[in-house]
Amino acid sequence: MQAGRETADFIFAAEHIGFEADFHHVQGKELALSAGVISAFEAEKDDAEIFIQNASGTPFSSDEILSWFLLQTNASLDKHLPQDALERGGGDVFVTFPIRFEEGVFHMETVEGNVDLRLLNLLVKISIVRKSVDHHLGD
Repeated sequence: MQAGRETADFIFAAEHIGFEADFHHVQGKELALSAGVISAFEAEKDDAEIFIQNASGTPFSSDEILSWFLLQTNASLDKHLPQDALERGGGDVFVTFPIRFEEGVFHMETVEGNVDLRLLNLLVKISIVRKSVDHHLGD
């Protein structure tokens, strides 16, 4: 089970649509990503390991960095969704997750080499599924 993807009432599935990156660099959000990062993300939006944790050198995918964010904030996806989406009990919503980074935490490969992330806006489609209630308990 992935971090923050389930509550007592709902299961959430994330489909990564895109992202916007801002860097600890003079060009900030105008700094272009490397061709390798772009092609990897276009090929596998959920699973391309394009975010590198500085301390360990571990590569993270969009889905893994979303899980990392949920663990860091001790939250589940429902805390980031519009209340009316949960009241409807299901369906899809589009959400932007703004993740801020101190310098030295994660980096990405850019045209200027590896540069630390300042802000990552993850653009995600969240599918909400209400868990079915079993009315036959105790049978």
